[in-house]
Amino acid sequence: MPLTSNRIEQMATQSAKKKSRGYRKGETRAKISELLADFWPSEVRAIHACRIFLRRENDCEITIKETLEAWEGRLGRKWRAEKMRIDGQMQLKEIEQHKSQVHEKEGRDLDWEAAAQDWIECHSRTWRDWWESQPAACPASTFCL
Repeated sequence: MPLTSNRIEQMATQSAKKKSRGYRKGETRAKISELLADFWPSEVRAIHACRIFLRRENDCEITIKETLEAWEGRLGRKWRAEKMRIDGQMQLKEIEQHKSQVHEKEGRDLDWEAAAQDWIECHSRTWRDWWESQPAACPASTFCL
């Protein structure tokens, strides 16, 4: 089919429709926040990165619901496994540091299990809140895309 002005206009219209498919259909910041409320902050960052990737991959706007379907369907499981590995490594380092600090400050030696229990009771909540705000808490976005 030759490229006439009508054909060019038709192609532009089709392209615009494709790009606007699902664009913020019923989405508000409040609705997006509600849908993401049960995820850790690092996972929310990964989901937003996933949405950007999906937009580029599909050359159109992607709703948060479509993003969550892709996340839960093919990406989230691998991301969470990697996240757990990273989190576990970091917690082990924190417990080792706690064990050393107790020895230095109080002069008592804790076995590893006692140090872990003490760290969990005294520091794990504040550490988790801090850790989730760190970029390193989120596995590389390319890991799951």
